[in-house]
Amino acid sequence: MGLSDNASSSAFDVPAPPPALVPVRASRAFDLHSSRVVAGAAGCGWQFDLRADDPITRDGMLLVPLISEADYYRAVDGDGDAYASLVAADDVFVQRPEPGTGSPRPGYLIERLSDPDTPPVRRPYPASDVPGLIGRRVWYWTDGAFRDDFRCVSEAFEVDGDFCVRVVEERAWYRWQRTGTVPKAQDAYIQHLWTQ
Repeated sequence: MGLSDNASSSAFDVPAPPPALVPVRASRAFDLHSSRVVAGAAGCGWQFDLRADDPITRDGMLLVPLISEADYYRAVDGDGDAYASLVAADDVFVQRPEPGTGSPRPGYLIERLSDPDTPPVRRPYPASDVPGLIGRRVWYWTDGAFRDDFRCVSEAFEVDGDFCVRVVEERAWYRWQRTGTVPKAQDAYIQHLWTQ
């Protein structure tokens, strides 16, 4: 724990927001292995926190194997097999970062309306504008770059006049859920965090 002394992560650095995550139909994407995806269908709704593997063809239909994020990290840790659901490629969308699409502040409801029959663009919002941070996946500006594999494990708090949030790597977050092994947390300046 504790704040990094790394100059590239000082409290005075306030980078531009990370990119929005734009849904791209899986049938038009390359190399789906381990990609974060959205699954669903028009008239129903959308599921997030899924991972994909490369598509397969069965009976002339293109299918994408999907597993939950929790099962993905369990498999990455070598803690058992993950069993995938096969979903029609037309119902799977890869979340691709689109540079230059950083988000505005969360607006009024009328500004946030979307088409329920298409997966939404996931815009990053400054963590300072978002209540209920515990458990949220965040973009974290560290060592001069964004990482998108962190989860918040605290709400905002103050350290020596700076506002911070405690974060852990997502892999450790899921291991903590699965095994009870407490992860190594670090304090991040709130202005270096954007929710996903």
